[in-house]
Amino acid sequence: MVDTERLRKYHYNRVLIESARILSPQFADAVVFLSGAQIEMLRNVSQYLNRLDTYVSEYQPGYYLVPTDEDFDDILEIVADMEETLMGNPNTIWGYEDRWMEYKGVESTGAGTTYVSTNAVPAGYVYVLEHWNIYHLDDDPCGMTLGMGEQGGTPILYTAPAVPGEDVVYETTHITLKESDYLTLAIVGLPNESLARMRVWGHKMVVPE
Repeated sequence: MVDTERLRKYHYNRVLIESARILSPQFADAVVFLSGAQIEMLRNVSQYLNRLDTYVSEYQPGYYLVPTDEDFDDILEIVADMEETLMGNPNTIWGYEDRWMEYKGVESTGAGTTYVSTNAVPAGYVYVLEHWNIYHLDDDPCGMTLGMGEQGGTPILYTAPAVPGEDVVYETTHITLKESDYLTLAIVGLPNESLARMRVWGHKMVVPE
């Protein structure tokens, strides 16, 4: 039998959304960079998403059934969360501005531990570290530590007591650096005039005022 309370006439010019795809999404959470125009469009679309007859739980010839009251309550919570992201909390979506890439090298003076650092994140920005690699060019293994802040830093992203020469250590990651944060590579036992390298890349985002 047809549930008349949930029955809606099917209009072919309507944009309908299967409620199951909202309640059980097929995509994992992701960081998405949106332009100002895209945010404005989504803000308006979110008003359409508050309507019960936008969603379909079952198709039939000429009509469809909307979600149950319980499912629609769950959908409205998801919509409200999106509205909060788009409108209620300006710090949730930061504007993507540009790629961030730094390539730093250092020549050891042979005085114990050698350091090389990235530039500090300037005011008004957040940098997102996506990839890094480090290596040295001495024949003998050296200790290497990559961290956030001074002298290897805290938190430590990587540390090893003996990295062979020209052995590139790399990692894909997703770490946010706020204003004044920077990365430091510490190399222990690098002989005089030997070289070490650090390459980092990711993206810059503008923090709204």
